[in-house]
Amino acid sequence: MTGEPALRTVGLGKRYGRGAWALRECDLDLPAGRIVGLVGVNGAGKSTLMHLTIGLLQPTEGTVELFGQPLRMDRPAALAQVGFVAQDHPSTAASASPTCSTSDGR
Repeated sequence: MTGEPALRTVGLGKRYGRGAWALRECDLDLPAGRIVGLVGVNGAGKSTLMHLTIGLLQPTEGTVELFGQPLRMDRPAALAQVGFVAQDHPSTAASASPTCSTSDGR
C-alpha cells in the first residue's frame, strides 16, 4: 500500500499536570487497511495513545494526523472514518486495550 498512513503520530506526548509523563516521544505510522494490536505492560501508555489519536485527550506535545490531515475536533468527518473499541468497556472511553480499524472494514 502506498500514500499517507491512516494514522500518524510525531513526537506525541501526554503529561498530566506536573506529574509523570503517560506517553512521550511517540512516533507511529499505521498504514490504511491494516489491523494492529497494541500491547504492553500496565502503565505503558496504550490507552493514553488511543485517547490522543481519537481526540478524547489533547496532547502535551507532538501531533496526530488522520489520513494526512491534522486531528481537529472541529472536523468530525475525519473521526467518522475511525473505529475505536475498548476491550473491557466497549460502550465507553474507559481505560482498556483498544482495537481500531478504518471505516471500510479493512
